[in-house]
Amino acid sequence: MQPRFLEDHEQWFPCGTGRMRFIHLPARQPAAPARPALMLVHGLMGYSFSWRHNLEFFSRDRDVYAVDLLGIGQSDRPSPAEADYGIPAAAARVLALVRSLGHPQVDLVGTSHGGAVVMMAAALDRRSPDPIVRSIALIDPAHPFMRSARFRLWFYRTRFGASMLRGIIFRSGVLRRFSVGAMYAHPSHVTAATRAGYDVNLTDPTSCDYALAVVQSWRPDMEALRAALPSIRQIPTLLLWGARDRVVAASSAPLLQACFANSRLVLLPDCGHMPYEELPAEFNRELSAFLDSESPAP
Repeated sequence: MQPRFLEDHEQWFPCGTGRMRFIHLPARQPAAPARPALMLVHGLMGYSFSWRHNLEFFSRDRDVYAVDLLGIGQSDRPSPAEADYGIPAAAARVLALVRSLGHPQVDLVGTSHGGAVVMMAAALDRRSPDPIVRSIALIDPAHPFMRSARFRLWFYRTRFGASMLRGIIFRSGVLRRFSVGAMYAHPSHVTAATRAGYDVNLTDPTSCDYALAVVQSWRPDMEALRAALPSIRQIPTLLLWGARDRVVAASSAPLLQACFANSRLVLLPDCGHMPYEELPAEFNRELSAFLDSESPAP
């Protein structure tokens, strides 16, 4: 059996019908005063492996965590009949995990579907009399104003689209390679190690059940997120996009940015949907500059 990604750094968080796995890299040279912890939340078919080029960089002087959301990656995978995989439920689990870690402040980073989860988690945190989320960074995030993906999301909600996903994409090595390559501006840059890492999800049929469960509740979840956005309008926010993202078009970024009063939008040219993988040095630099510029949240 292939070893789990960073198995020697893994921990487990119980959440109802299963356990979420997460990676913890303690600060190697803790800053004084301590910096807020950093929690990284992957996209729909990703897991903690997605952040392999970033974890060591950010753990120089702060505690860094990367979660495998319940139902995917190397977390437990209860069936959709046993677990709610909608965005509000996923956000509540992430926030519960974050609060269990004991840090007074945490910066949340989310990509794609994980970006929507992070926004909702921050909104849930703001309902607390003692919020701990200091800032959020949204990397090519799913959001209520994205139009380019509407047909694709509708298609996978249909019976035919679901059967296509189950019967073809998850059984075809060629299509698996294409699906990973489509996340990059330059598919030729995807390595064999990257494909092998994502095969943890793309060769497991329960990943399809998880993805379809997420898609089925997408429309009401996006409406819930839209309603929640005003509650996090003042939170410091970085929006970082690959200019050649074919999944969540960069042209939609200003629509989301308008929801935040204290935000910064960074477009990385010649980059696709996963800048933390495709351009890790540039990604690390931009996220680090944002985190270092933020003062403690009120």
